[in-house]
Amino acid sequence: MSILPIVLVVASIQGHVIAQNCQQGVCYGGKFSLDEGIKGQHLVGFSYRNLSTVRHAQGCFSACANECLCRSYQLSRKGCELLEEDKDSKTLEPNSDYIYFDLQQKVVPSASYLANPSVCRNGCCLSKPCLNGGTCTEKCDHPKTKFVCNCPANASGKQCEKFWPKSCHDLYKIYAPPKPGVHTIFKNDNKTKFSVYCDFEPPTKAWSLIESYALKHNLDFQRKSFLDNYPVDETSPDNHEKYRLSRDKMQHLRSTAVSYRVTCQFLKRKDAVKSRDYLEGKLSSFDIIEEESLTDADFCKTVEYVNIEGDECQNCTLALFQKRGSWHLHSEPREGNCDMKPPGYISASNEAFGYYNPGLPTFTCASEPDATTEYWLGHVGD
Repeated sequence: MSILPIVLVVASIQGHVIAQNCQQGVCYGGKFSLDEGIKGQHLVGFSYRNLSTVRHAQGCFSACANECLCRSYQLSRKGCELLEEDKDSKTLEPNSDYIYFDLQQKVVPSASYLANPSVCRNGCCLSKPCLNGGTCTEKCDHPKTKFVCNCPANASGKQCEKFWPKSCHDLYKIYAPPKPGVHTIFKNDNKTKFSVYCDFEPPTKAWSLIESYALKHNLDFQRKSFLDNYPVDETSPDNHEKYRLSRDKMQHLRSTAVSYRVTCQFLKRKDAVKSRDYLEGKLSSFDIIEEESLTDADFCKTVEYVNIEGDECQNCTLALFQKRGSWHLHSEPREGNCDMKPPGYISASNEAFGYYNPGLPTFTCASEPDATTEYWLGHVGD
C-alpha cells in the first residue's frame, strides 16, 4: 500500500468535496460528488483494501484519494473497497448492494515541477510498493497512474506481486531460508511449470537436482551425456534412485546457473556430502550441459573443489569426460597430467562421479547397489 505523502486539504462546497494542496513535485486535486456514483454496479476481483469501518461514500473517497494505487472505489453494507482498476479498464457487474465511484482527480503541479517537468516526484515510490525485486518509477502524466513497477523475469502484476520462481535460488525471496525438498519453478513464459528438488546453502547459494541414480541403474545412464535428451521419471524429483530432467528443463536451469556439483548418497548424507567423494566446479570452466570433453582434447578441467576417497584439492584440475551418445559425465583420474591423482585410481575401471565400469566399492557413490550419484546446477545471488 502506497500513501501519498502530501496531506490533502478537504473542504465541503455545495455538496461536493474537493482536495487540493501541493508544495513541491506533483500532487493531486480531488473532487467528490454523490451524484457521480453508479448504483447497483461493482467491480469483482480488483479490491486491494477493504475498510469495514468506513460506511459513507465521502470517507471512502478520502481513503482512495490518499493512496497511490487506488483508481476507483465502491461502497456496500460491508464497508468501503479500494480498487486497483476502474470501469474503463474492467467491466462493471450488477449487484444491488453496491454503489461504484470513479476516483475524480487532476494533476496539481508545483512551481518546481513546472520549471523542470522531466523530473516526476509525487512520493509514491517512497513506501517501496514494488515486490519481489521490482523497481518503482513515479509517474506524473495521469492522476490514475501514479507509479509503475518494472518487474524482474520471475514476477508480474501491477506491484510484481505474482511471483514465478525460475530456479531454486528464487525461493530465497519467498522463504527465509527455504527448506530443501521438492519445489515448483516456472519457465520464462510464467505458465509452464515443473517440479525440481532443491538444496540450499544459506545465505545465497541454491542447488537444483538435474539427475540422480542408484548404482544398480548405472547401465541405464552410462551412455547418456547431459547433451542427450533422456528424461526419466522427471515428475518425481524426490525419487533419487532413478531420475533425470529433460534436456530443455536442464537448459532452462542452466541459463542462470553458475556452477555444478556431484554428490554421493545425498539423502543419507545431507549434512556431510562435502566430507568425502564430492565435486564442485564452475560452468564457466566446464559447461556440463553444453560441452563435450573427449580423450583427445583438453580434458583436464579446472574445478573449485574435489574429494575422492579423502584425497582432495582446491582450484585444481581433474580429468573429466563426456561425449554425446557415448559417455555420461565422469572422471577418470588416471588420465593425463591433471592435478588430482588419488592413489588406487590406476586402471580403466576406476571411474569416479559416474559411468562406473564398474567403479571402486571404496568410492561412496559405488559402494553398494543402492548407492546414489546426484548431479546439480548451482545458483548464487545477492
